[in-house]
Amino acid sequence: MNTLCSTSTPASYATTGVTESLRKPRYHIHRTPDAYEVHIDIPGVPKSGVKIDLDDSVLTVRGERTNHLPEGAKAHHRELSPLSYLLRLRLNTPVNEEKLSAQLADGVLVLNLPLKEAAKPRHIPVL
Repeated sequence: MNTLCSTSTPASYATTGVTESLRKPRYHIHRTPDAYEVHIDIPGVPKSGVKIDLDDSVLTVRGERTNHLPEGAKAHHRELSPLSYLLRLRLNTPVNEEKLSAQLADGVLVLNLPLKEAAKPRHIPVL
């Protein structure tokens, strides 16, 4: 199949049990010859607040942004509130689960999803 995923599941309050705001992050997907790359915007989320799972061809990405104040500090003005991100993608293309990787920099999570050999394009010579 030409696409990595068929649908993205909208975030659901019932499945997370969180009380703060829950959002589906903005994302885009592009393909290289050997992999798909998924770029997900999760501003304000530290590495420790990111959880990525792949189960039965469903990729789930969660991110938690919290308000941390230094010891003894009081907030005088607050516009950034705690926020949770949830993105679910059903993968249509087989990926090599052992070689998945993720990097977080400048509020963008980049997932590298290498294709399994069977999913890579092949050239078939005509004899």
